[in-house]
Amino acid sequence: MSDPIFLYNDPHPVHERMANEIGAEFVECSKGGPLDRLRSGISHDFGNRPVLIEGGVPLLEAGFLGIVDKSGAIIELAADGSLIDIADPISGRPFHERLAHRFGERYVDGTLAVSDYLAAYARQYDRPVEVIHPFVESERYGRLHSLEPGGDEETILCIGKYRRKNGQDVLRKAMESLDQNLTAHFVGPDTENIAETEEVKPHGFVELEKFYDLMEQAELIVYPAHVGAYPVAVLEALLSGTPVLTSQYVGNVDLVRAVHPEFVTEPIPSSVAERIKSVRRRNLAADGQRAKVIAEQFTDECYTLDFEKRFNEVLARIRENQR
Repeated sequence: MSDPIFLYNDPHPVHERMANEIGAEFVECSKGGPLDRLRSGISHDFGNRPVLIEGGVPLLEAGFLGIVDKSGAIIELAADGSLIDIADPISGRPFHERLAHRFGERYVDGTLAVSDYLAAYARQYDRPVEVIHPFVESERYGRLHSLEPGGDEETILCIGKYRRKNGQDVLRKAMESLDQNLTAHFVGPDTENIAETEEVKPHGFVELEKFYDLMEQAELIVYPAHVGAYPVAVLEALLSGTPVLTSQYVGNVDLVRAVHPEFVTEPIPSSVAERIKSVRRRNLAADGQRAKVIAEQFTDECYTLDFEKRFNEVLARIRENQR
């Protein structure tokens, strides 16, 4: 098999590891407007090399690449909300972006979805679909596994880029209605734009050591996302032994539900506030140990090999369909 192309935009480190595992050549996609992406798409000549695209940003360029037929199979690494947004429009996402994704999906030959949740949307198209699972990077796995969280019984942590879909504003509003002596710390790019109050402490992007310190302080991690393909932050939190409260709209909710169904809620402030109260009455230390055991299986070594297997299976099925 010719070495694949990885057509990417700001890839998650876990997805980079996946692409490296199949020996892919990394090619950055255009970040310009439709005309720039058209020029970029038709300028490529990848021969018969399969092209792996990550998420929605490269979809339009991949669509133009499909029109000129200068590549092998186009395989989508479905790892964001693009497929969901096409079928069930996500509030706040621009219409032109949805239209571009709808166009690009017409030229996708197969999908590797990061969760069963996303795979269900991909199966609406007539093409091969396999589920692959993200994992915790080996560089972080040992440190996260060794943490002893719960150092401050009045600390909640919320991890992720500050985006409407990630639900930080849901937690912020929930904190306003809680009469308990709690502080929610927000960590991740752009969270510095959240207004600081007595019960809300934004940190923005932090270095790893600070991140680990905040993880170890927290008794609970809250991720009330409106949509989440498969948040690695949730997986990392579970591995650290910290219980996670999340919504039913994230791709790894089954892992959270396996700790206890009470840790799953609707992503609205009143529901999140009530569920925070109720789970804090639980034995969170015992729940955290259960979480750690559940997440231990998601190692770099195991799931990079699984990704290679699933990629080859999808590629073989595409070629069989094209005969």
